[in-house]
Amino acid sequence: MEGFKAINIFLLKIFGFYFFWLISDSYLSHHIVIYNKIWTYFYHILLLIANNSSYFLLELFGYEVIHNYRSIAIVGSYGVIIGDLCAGFGLVYATFALFVSYPAPSKIKLWFVPLSVFLVILANIGRVMLLTIAAYKHPEIKYNEQHEFFNNTIYILVFVLWFIWVQFIVPKKQELVKS
Repeated sequence: MEGFKAINIFLLKIFGFYFFWLISDSYLSHHIVIYNKIWTYFYHILLLIANNSSYFLLELFGYEVIHNYRSIAIVGSYGVIIGDLCAGFGLVYATFALFVSYPAPSKIKLWFVPLSVFLVILANIGRVMLLTIAAYKHPEIKYNEQHEFFNNTIYILVFVLWFIWVQFIVPKKQELVKS
């Protein structure tokens, strides 16, 4: 019976985070000026991280790159446009919500949640870089096919992190707490 209670609390927390996201992204950010500025700032920061980090790393790998606020390209290609959804805010938020909601000691959440969010951000930087390289080397491939492939790769990363969290990290720590 205790397990069902923990599952129900977990589901309530997840739905609470999801409801907060829906209200924030769909309503509050469009109707309350200060909320819009704060909400948009999170998108802005993640967009800058993805764009500038990709630019830096592509140049480090020897590509001649041009970029502006929303796009990045290797000279000689069309490059990619980084939209709000591509900035990764929704996925970072979902990753955060998933791990914070799971019943586990706060001590392990303090290191695993930021690590997971950081890995998702790194994966998004890699996604933008690889899409930019693909647009340069294989312009005949449709952008949407590449985009979906790399999105699914990041979803798999979140699933793997979740699996590691549930199967290896939390049970070990809970056993230590019980003894």
